[in-house]
Amino acid sequence: MTAFGLGELPGTDLVAAADVVLSESPLPHLPQLPARGIGSDLIGRTAALLDIPIDRGPRGWRVGTQHRAVRDQMDRDLDVLESLWAGKLDAVKVQVAGPWTLAAEIEMRNGHRMITDAGALRDVTDALTEAIHEHREDVERRLAPTVLQIDEPSLDAVMRGSLRGATDAERIPAYPEPEERLAGFGEYLLHAPVMVNVPWQTIDLAALQSTAEKDSFAQLLEHGSRFALAPMQPRAVWNVLDELQTDPAASSFDVWARPAETLLQAAANYRAAAEMEEGLR
Repeated sequence: MTAFGLGELPGTDLVAAADVVLSESPLPHLPQLPARGIGSDLIGRTAALLDIPIDRGPRGWRVGTQHRAVRDQMDRDLDVLESLWAGKLDAVKVQVAGPWTLAAEIEMRNGHRMITDAGALRDVTDALTEAIHEHREDVERRLAPTVLQIDEPSLDAVMRGSLRGATDAERIPAYPEPEERLAGFGEYLLHAPVMVNVPWQTIDLAALQSTAEKDSFAQLLEHGSRFALAPMQPRAVWNVLDELQTDPAASSFDVWARPAETLLQAAANYRAAAEMEEGLR
């Protein structure tokens, strides 16, 4: 059991963000600062690891001209973190966009999303697997053993078939079983807006409304899935488990800190997550 932030933090000051992460998070993570601008968001950072040249288009990201500005910034950030954190960590979490989200959010030159092309989807998955391996090796050489977090914010839309195609009227067919493509990344934490059958994932228990959602959660627990919970009172967690007739002693949970608009609030959220994790022991 542990507590951690999801990765993104407010502001543009890496040193200040690193101080919050190191001082407040039991499992530190690489700080990510999307407020820096284009290329600092989830898709831009991950595409840079893959050396996929992308630019902002009218509807989002699209394959564009080759540039290394984002990758160079990531390398400089690791230099800074190495100077601040070297020798102080037992482990560090790294975050990347998953294959479904990358393929769903990047358009090919013909205007169609990568996810619509089986070859492109396969290629981006293979390239991501290799890029993650190289990225983790680099971070481990500089800092500490890594824990991998795969972010799939588009997974719900992918599974429901609600992604818009090349025109507003077109919808991309659903991929209701995404687990096989995710299985090739080894051990990882999945952060997505929907539950799937993977060994370790985040969840917000307070957002479970339907009986079907609660039953899915209970079934995954029974099959040994590990969950990282959004902050709530430990008693509320026990109440949910009691409602589902699940033995609390058979489950252990991590806790993730909610995003914040300021570093001060982020620090408070990290402390709240750590306190909840202790309360669940």
